[in-house]
Amino acid sequence: MADNLHGFAGELDSIRFATILFADIVGSTRLLRALDPEDARDLIDASIKLIQNAIHDFQGLVVRVQGDGVMAVFGIHPAAQDHALRAALAARQIVDRMKGGSIGILPSLQVRIGIHAGPILLRRQDHDFGSIVDVVGHAAHVAGQVEQLASPGSVAISATTASLIAENCDLRQTGRLPSDGHDSADDGGEAVFELAAINFAGSDHVPVKGNATYPVIGRDKDLEQVRAMIAALPAGKPAAIGFIGDAGMGKSRLLLEASRLAAGYGVTFVVIRGNPLMAAVPFGCLSPAVRHVVELLRPFCADPAQAAGLPAEQAECLNGFAGGIGAWLPGLSPGDRSRIATQAIVGLLRLAVENMPLLLLVDDMHYIDRETRSILTGIRQSAALGIIAAGRPEATLRLTTLCGKPSQLKALPSDAARTLISLINRAAPLEDGTIEKILARADGLPLALQEFAVTAQSDQGTVRLPARLENLLAERLAALDEDASRLCQLCSALGPSFQASHLAKGAALVCRNPAAATIRLVESRVIETAQADVVRFTHQLVQEAAYATMTRRRRKTMHLRVLELLEGDAATHAELATHAEKAGLPERALDHQWNASIEALGLAAISSVLALYRRARDIAAWLDPPASQFQRARFALLALDTLQQLSLEQEVRQDIEAVANGQIDMGPGIRTVARINMALLDWIDGSPVRGTEWLAQAQADLDNHDSLPRRTFADVVGAYIAFSRARPEEAVARIELLGARLQDGLDGATFGAVVVIPHILARAFGAWYLVDLDDLPRARRWIAESARLSRRYHHDYSRLLSHLAHGYLHYRGGHIPKALGIMRRALAECLNRRFFGFEPVCVGWTALCLIDAGLLDEAEVILNASLERGSYLKVRTAGTYYLHEARARLAMARGNAAQATAIAAQALNHCRDCGEIMHELHARVLCAEVRAAFAQPVGDLSDLQARVTELGIAPLLKRLNALTKDAR
Repeated sequence: MADNLHGFAGELDSIRFATILFADIVGSTRLLRALDPEDARDLIDASIKLIQNAIHDFQGLVVRVQGDGVMAVFGIHPAAQDHALRAALAARQIVDRMKGGSIGILPSLQVRIGIHAGPILLRRQDHDFGSIVDVVGHAAHVAGQVEQLASPGSVAISATTASLIAENCDLRQTGRLPSDGHDSADDGGEAVFELAAINFAGSDHVPVKGNATYPVIGRDKDLEQVRAMIAALPAGKPAAIGFIGDAGMGKSRLLLEASRLAAGYGVTFVVIRGNPLMAAVPFGCLSPAVRHVVELLRPFCADPAQAAGLPAEQAECLNGFAGGIGAWLPGLSPGDRSRIATQAIVGLLRLAVENMPLLLLVDDMHYIDRETRSILTGIRQSAALGIIAAGRPEATLRLTTLCGKPSQLKALPSDAARTLISLINRAAPLEDGTIEKILARADGLPLALQEFAVTAQSDQGTVRLPARLENLLAERLAALDEDASRLCQLCSALGPSFQASHLAKGAALVCRNPAAATIRLVESRVIETAQADVVRFTHQLVQEAAYATMTRRRRKTMHLRVLELLEGDAATHAELATHAEKAGLPERALDHQWNASIEALGLAAISSVLALYRRARDIAAWLDPPASQFQRARFALLALDTLQQLSLEQEVRQDIEAVANGQIDMGPGIRTVARINMALLDWIDGSPVRGTEWLAQAQADLDNHDSLPRRTFADVVGAYIAFSRARPEEAVARIELLGARLQDGLDGATFGAVVVIPHILARAFGAWYLVDLDDLPRARRWIAESARLSRRYHHDYSRLLSHLAHGYLHYRGGHIPKALGIMRRALAECLNRRFFGFEPVCVGWTALCLIDAGLLDEAEVILNASLERGSYLKVRTAGTYYLHEARARLAMARGNAAQATAIAAQALNHCRDCGEIMHELHARVLCAEVRAAFAQPVGDLSDLQARVTELGIAPLLKRLNALTKDAR
């Protein structure tokens, strides 16, 4: 194949949205077998030449000729929005010419053609005979599959491609493509149609191309303007309205609504629609409209030209339009032809207006040729009809000349966008989260809202841009020159919006002429100035489409440029980490990610820490296994405290255990911290015995290498485990010792990467233990300490623990109204801050207060909500026991014996499964109370009472005494 690289230097190694055509000559083997080799060569060459000529006629590019097959691409060089139409027209021309014996042999060879549109990679391919431009990608593969579904002598076209063609097509479904993951076609694959004909510039009535499947939303003022104008036409009041809007803003939909309103008011409409294929053809858009008007006049007059009193030249012109003859009056100059055409058509329309109210709908004004625009101006000045015209911003001057100042169509407001989505999916409503994603991504663009809402039911709307949208945006980007295209790609790597200084510096990095490239992007409506120092893409989908044009290699290059640009600026570490990762620099990305995590921890931004931790794990996966494991472990240690607050601490178990058992060596100090963390993880996971073993290893480490922060951490976790294992005095002693160590101003210190103050943590938990041990003076003192510190240091999580301890004190003291007020606030703060690690105990204690206050319905509401959230399934500690107790007491209060008995048994099983010896005693007392409440035998409680007395658990002693008193 000859070298075909000429003119492609700036377009190679890029991803483009285009249409692929595969043409395969059918039956050539049998025919060629009977021919002389040279005759066979001549026959194949003639057929291939015919196919190539048809492709070139519609500005397609022949990419590959192999044997008796041809592959072509449309929309690449030159870039064109209507590439699907061009491919379809070329295909029909090939089939028709082959059938007509254009290669000189009858019966002629037959050709089978398949067409599909989608993203392809445009690349340079070198071989022994030179270099060529080649296209690869899934779209090319699909086009080959479509071709296999075409019967000999026909054109097969995918549903995606058909959706991109505005003209009327004669389509007959011929099959389906195989679904993803299947070897054979079924109902899940994309439909394929036989393209029998395209009614292009040959019908008597050009339809409006909008989609009326869904109502017009958010355009009330525009629709009222249209309605009022159309309503006045039967009374002989002509007017003109223009609409300006970017692609996808709903211009054609407004014109379609105008055509429907016209029918309601008895007004006849005629359509003139611009087309890029005809943009350079004089009067190229007029013939169908003229034929339509002539047909409308047939019932009133046999010869419209004669009835309109047209002179001979104008009549010949009109007959040329009506007959589709482009060479009428060929001897005249272009200026004279334009003057005569204007006079002829104005005369024709005047005749039409005498017989009917008439509305002219002009769509895609930006594609209408100069001669047709001149005629439209003459019509506007001389014929008493209505005109509604629409076009993109580049047609503003043309629309102003024709209609006066046009109305600017803007993005739909949020409420209108939400209504449109709901109407589209009224049969199967979408989840709120899905709607929010569509709203955010579409950003008010009507076509985007519609396409995303339609595809959302199959979960495809958020994967990539729908074909119609991608095609519209690709046209805008493909028209950029090489400099502007590179700058656009750099901007897309920066994001939907960025600092103006970054644009200027970035342009200097990637452009030969930075100023010209920047101006080009603004003029092409790719970017715009949002504020004095902020630049943004005109729509975030434009940014998304621009980013999609880059290959992986180009993306890495652009993100590296952005990284160079931002590292000397005031960019956040999270932003720098993202660009470093996408530039293929995982170690550098992790360094920035670490700094971002430290910053988030300093702000106690737990949601941010979680997101950063998970992102760090993804980045670490790109490293070799040892380095990846090391990075995961250090981020796990950093994030553990935050994950604990969110009930997600078990996510890091594997990574922290690798440090604790020495598989990953971060030094003896970090290994000790990891062992204490493992003890904490096991306690939370309902395995305090296993946690004790880890804690013993940590204690041995500390005996050899003491450390105040690590010993403090060990004492806190040791207190949790000791109380769980029914060693309350040991728990309190650890906390007392911890407090003594943290005197001299250290009581407000944080240790390591935690976002809580250990002193508050220990005192709050210790106050809970002391209340159960009936040591109320010391409990009040510890609560006061924790409250003072939490207020001073503004630690939300620590303050929650302080409030819980305070509320528990009042609850056990029987001060229910005061306890309830504190617990309600604590629960609201817990949910608001997403501290799900303490959600079960917050809900349990609040519900117990509500039940004691007789507010059973409120208690049921918060308990059911907690069960639905499911935090209690992740936190297997004493706190979760109280959720079960509250549910059992609610069932008792409602008189439901079976439910109360079952839930009390569940509470007991929970404590036993979790090794919670202390709260197993609580659960046994609860079971006895349930039996007593429903007049069932309580049994012998002496052993239970002796154990509770031994431990000194005051609330249980009080309840057991009540049970034995009632039994007597």
